[in-house]
Amino acid sequence: MGFIPVADAIVNSRCGPESRAPRYEGIPPSFRIVRKSVWQWLSIRSPVRNMTRLGDDMELIEVGQDEWHFSDSSLTSEIMDEFHDALDLREEGRDHEAESLISSVLTACPNHIDALHHLGLWLAEEGDALQSYALCLAAVGAGLHAVPPRFSWATSKLPWPDLDNRPFLRAYHCLGIWRMDQRLWDQAIEIFSRLLRVNPNDNQGARYLLPQCWFEKGDSAAVIELCRKFPEDPGPDLRYSNALALVLSGQEAKARESLAQCVQRRPLVAEELLRSSHPEPDRKHPGMITLGGADEAWEYWRNWGPYWERSEKAMDLLREASG
Repeated sequence: MGFIPVADAIVNSRCGPESRAPRYEGIPPSFRIVRKSVWQWLSIRSPVRNMTRLGDDMELIEVGQDEWHFSDSSLTSEIMDEFHDALDLREEGRDHEAESLISSVLTACPNHIDALHHLGLWLAEEGDALQSYALCLAAVGAGLHAVPPRFSWATSKLPWPDLDNRPFLRAYHCLGIWRMDQRLWDQAIEIFSRLLRVNPNDNQGARYLLPQCWFEKGDSAAVIELCRKFPEDPGPDLRYSNALALVLSGQEAKARESLAQCVQRRPLVAEELLRSSHPEPDRKHPGMITLGGADEAWEYWRNWGPYWERSEKAMDLLREASG
């Protein structure tokens, strides 16, 4: 996806709900361009009426001890039924009908984060990267606009089990992936680090994406610190990446110990990393990854192999650990 982002500033935009000024006040001009782009798209597919100002009905409210909940008074049961019907139509392969219905949802509720997010995913599948990106920005912007000054990205929590928080968390995670695709590593790190802090259980797997960003930045210490926080995670994304970070940071003794454990627990990953060619293995269950299987090893190599291959020392120690 090679194109220039048009609204990077939206990640940090914020406007307090107590403000009685027009709700576009404080929103970066570039974000308004994105909103215009989204509505131009919608106008082609459905008559656009009733466009409200950004975030008028959405609030982020504190419901516990620094636990927060997204609330949108505009999401009626009828709108939600239409949204879920659109998802069902898409699942059935009736794409045109699904897009028409979800456009109708957005006409009635322009800040419907899940509708914006899903429509963006559909357009990405259809190859319309620019509009997909614009919709992702619109979805995230609708949520960020509702964030009050008292909310802290360092300490506040947006629990994943609260179903009303999931649309924003999904959209924000998606924006982080866009930032990775655009090689905007600092912005991706900010997004995924925020997601980890507000949802420490990390139901979305932000911890598996952060090491790549830090390797690109040459920050092995951050990878090691992240892996230290998840000692029970058995997957190769953290365990093997921790070993690589130890090598790159010059901690050879700890790296040897870590690699020995990695090879013992996931030997196929080491074998895959050391191969001279990497044909994709057959999958028993398409779309699924077998824990400890050849497909898991291949996926790890596909994502992390280049970082290993950049370090001759790391490859030598991996060969040594593999016997």
